[in-house]
Amino acid sequence: MKKNQLRMKRNTCVGLLAMLFLSGIGWAQNKKELILKVDELQMEVQETQAALSASKQEAARYKAEMDAVNYQLEELKTTNASLLQNLTNFTELSSKKTDNISKSLETLRTKENQLKTINDALTRMDSVTLALLTSFKNGMGNDAKTGLNNGAVTVVLDNSFLFNEVDKNYTVVENAIPVLEKIAKVLKEQPTLKILVETNSNALEFKALKLTDNWDLSALQAAAVVRVLTETFAIAPERMQAIGKSEYGFDGIETNTKIRIQPPYEGFYKTLKEMMK
Repeated sequence: MKKNQLRMKRNTCVGLLAMLFLSGIGWAQNKKELILKVDELQMEVQETQAALSASKQEAARYKAEMDAVNYQLEELKTTNASLLQNLTNFTELSSKKTDNISKSLETLRTKENQLKTINDALTRMDSVTLALLTSFKNGMGNDAKTGLNNGAVTVVLDNSFLFNEVDKNYTVVENAIPVLEKIAKVLKEQPTLKILVETNSNALEFKALKLTDNWDLSALQAAAVVRVLTETFAIAPERMQAIGKSEYGFDGIETNTKIRIQPPYEGFYKTLKEMMK
């Protein structure tokens, strides 16, 4: 009997332990599930907060856009009201302004005629300039570079061609005289146009020369070209100007002499001055 009782007690204890063990396993499982659920809920809360923040930003943007539209609408209303008022005023005054309108139309016709006169004068100058450029290109061939620069026909000659020793000589050499003769021939075809001879130089030493610097040298070289054109080929000296640019007139590293022939701007400006009176 005692053995049976002991066996029963032992079985009871084992059953209780088993129940406690199973209960512990179930509780641990539930705890894990709860933790996972809490994590999921926290993730959903974060996502909801992010969506709420984005919604607030979008709502703020929509509000700003709406405020801008409302502001523009108010401006349009104000502008429309002003236009309507101006239209009303214009309508009221139109009957009294017929004479002024006629005068305005006459003024416009006058301005139109003035613009036509200016355009005709510019066209004439362009025609003279293009004709002169064509004459130089045909007459000079490959002896010199010719082109347009700031509205003036420009002939460019290397100083080494004109003076040989560019850093000390300021007398035109004999070999360059035939080319200057071709230039003079074209210049005589347009006796009213002004001529500017511009030379630059870059000599480094002046010990053997009675010169101070490149201003002296380039001015003398420009004057030498003018002297040949006036004294040898009878170009009127009052048409000529000689300018020395020292070493500051470079378009590149080479020294050169530019002969510029200006369009007849004096007549054009005189026409404008008369029109402005």
